Amino acid sequence: MLNTRTVLKENDLYFVGDAQYAIAEGESGLYRRDTRFLSRYQWQLGNETPQALMQHERYPFWLREHSANANVGYTMKVGIARDLTVLGSEVRDVLSVTRYIGSGPQTLSLSLAADFADMFEVRGWPQGIEHRQVSAEAADGGVEFRYTAQDGLLCRALVQVSPAAEWDGEKLIWTLSEAETHIKVSTFLLEGDETATSGDAAALASEYDALHARLSSAPLSDPLDQQVVAQSVEDLRSLSFHTPQGPFPAAGLPWFVAPFGRDSLIIALMVKDALPEMALSVARYLAAKQGTKYDRATLEEPGKILHEERVGELTRLGRTPHRPYYATADATPLFVWLVGELSGQHPELAAELRPHWEAALNWCLTDGDPDQDGFIEYTPDPSGGITNAVWKDSGDSTFTAEGVDASGHIAVVEVQGYAYAAYLAAASLYRQLGEAGLAGEWEQRASALRQRFHAAFWWPERQYYVHGLNGDKQPMKVLVSNPAHTLWTGIIPPEFASKVAATALGEQLWSGWGIRTLGEGEIRYNPVSYHNGSVWPHDTAAAALGMARYGLSREAQQVARALFDVARAAGDKRLSELLAGFKREGQADVPVPYPAACHPQGWDAAAPLALWHLLEVVTLEPQPV
Repeated sequence: MLNTRTVLKENDLYFVGDAQYAIAEGESGLYRRDTRFLSRYQWQLGNETPQALMQHERYPFWLREHSANANVGYTMKVGIARDLTVLGSEVRDVLSVTRYIGSGPQTLSLSLAADFADMFEVRGWPQGIEHRQVSAEAADGGVEFRYTAQDGLLCRALVQVSPAAEWDGEKLIWTLSEAETHIKVSTFLLEGDETATSGDAAALASEYDALHARLSSAPLSDPLDQQVVAQSVEDLRSLSFHTPQGPFPAAGLPWFVAPFGRDSLIIALMVKDALPEMALSVARYLAAKQGTKYDRATLEEPGKILHEERVGELTRLGRTPHRPYYATADATPLFVWLVGELSGQHPELAAELRPHWEAALNWCLTDGDPDQDGFIEYTPDPSGGITNAVWKDSGDSTFTAEGVDASGHIAVVEVQGYAYAAYLAAASLYRQLGEAGLAGEWEQRASALRQRFHAAFWWPERQYYVHGLNGDKQPMKVLVSNPAHTLWTGIIPPEFASKVAATALGEQLWSGWGIRTLGEGEIRYNPVSYHNGSVWPHDTAAAALGMARYGLSREAQQVARALFDVARAAGDKRLSELLAGFKREGQADVPVPYPAACHPQGWDAAAPLALWHLLEVVTLEPQPV
């Protein structure tokens, strides 16, 4: 793993480098979706790495850099001005090399290598491809790498340069004979019979500028809060990749540039007002990929919404189930909830997606409830896939008070909330279509679920809800963040909402930066764990939105303020995927980052857009629940 990672991205192309924006080791590389095309891309001046003087990301796709000869000391011999841009169809590197002292380095070289590794292999998948036959040939003054995958797909990394360079089998070499040399390197990652197509950096920059002008004008009195919102807008645009249905948000950089059901649906619910085109794309894309049959390998079922879709060689060969993989219990009700929310402003959606949201509702009542007790459940994937098919999907995140892993048909608290929101959404959709009888049936189903839920999940000793019901129908009495998150859905009876908020903001769960995923002092608590004591900003943001829904203004504002403080403490003004659950020690304290967090991450780019309106309000009126 890289100690410091840098990422530039546009559409499904992304450059993952080390601290110096070089591709030289580990998981660094130049990727297209799930394939690493180039495994080495490193400049050298003479035989040494240039010394960076300044590196600045003008946009998420554009690096501006000034560097000099190594060990520059007091007087620069050679200076390099560089613009590296990832343009969606092209990666363009433009250098201006100026020689100030004649005895300085005489050559500039670009080391290149290609391995066409699958993303799963880069991340340690044990069942990779032992050896790939990769060819490299000089072409048009540059070089072309070629590989034919085992399913017959031709993959090419075409590196075109101007002026022409010498290819010695490992690097392109330019001789610096002039006082000033201008070099352009264009890299195209191509599949099948695709041809090289140039990108447009100026047009992309204008698009980002227009987006900022449109969406980062939230009336916040503090300019640092304003910066957090602006960064959120920029990150959501950067995370997006093109689909036939429109822009779709990746789950996180750099390893999750792929469609994720749960992640994208939560993002869409959070940004449906600010970025309606993105939310609509999510709904339509997931509808197009909805399950239609039973498949034991991928866990596909009729009406079910996908969890994750990959397109790399291992997946195309059937060595992974991600084609797509349907191991999630929550994406399907979230999908119905989203369609219901969107149909208010986009009434055509109710009829357009009717076959899909009706199929999703049918899944909730049938395959989604395998023991027919009225709750949506999941069962750990018996083929060695995902153990916990909910947002806390790590294998050790769901357990009993005695520390025994959950098993059997597991009903987790927030999933029942998503179902409640889905059933009310169904009622709204049917009423919009003029079918009052069906609307009333789904309202009754939602009301019955709320009553059944409270009876089974309420934990009176804690004035809170349990994490879920284990396969033996016994409540898992473990203090977790999930019930606070569940406030967002409206399933909690209004008279119990303030009790849930008070427990979530108590000493065990509230870190001062957010709500811990697991309460301090609980079995398995660890502040630097993935789901057992860390703080996930999106999870905390959902709780804040839920508190606001119930009119708990002070609590909602407290939580929103803490999350904005987390982002403000970061140099780039971003929320990361998660942070350590250590207690905040006063206003001068800073949050402790989680070492392997995605940065940026889709959920957490969405959170500031969802929360900014809570920062400076005095009172909030409760919404219908």
